[in-house]
Amino acid sequence: MFIGTENRLFERIDGELAVRYSPQGSNREFCTTTKNISGGGVRISLLRSMSPGTILDMEIFKYSSDFKTRCRGKVAWAWGEPMDKESEERFEAGIQFLDRQLLYVGRLIGYLKEEKDKYIL
Repeated sequence: MFIGTENRLFERIDGELAVRYSPQGSNREFCTTTKNISGGGVRISLLRSMSPGTILDMEIFKYSSDFKTRCRGKVAWAWGEPMDKESEERFEAGIQFLDRQLLYVGRLIGYLKEEKDKYIL
């Protein structure tokens, strides 16, 4: 449970977008999905833990569309143990955008808001 003040500049939107990422200096590419996204960063699931400060080259996109953005991000925080007790193989990390294209990030956030609004009665 979070105790403290929320210092975010941007609203977080829960939702699932596809993410391809590669740690800088690596020739390996991984795929995952977002847990939430904002103008400042993204929370993603990882197959292996990464240390805070790790720089990632990322592509975030909506499935079956041309909504996508490429950017770099820095691991701001990472849980060293899987957060989801049902899936012991998943880790969580907060990624701070370093060079985001706000127009495209905004479009992706808009898509998630539209999807969320469809299910609110």
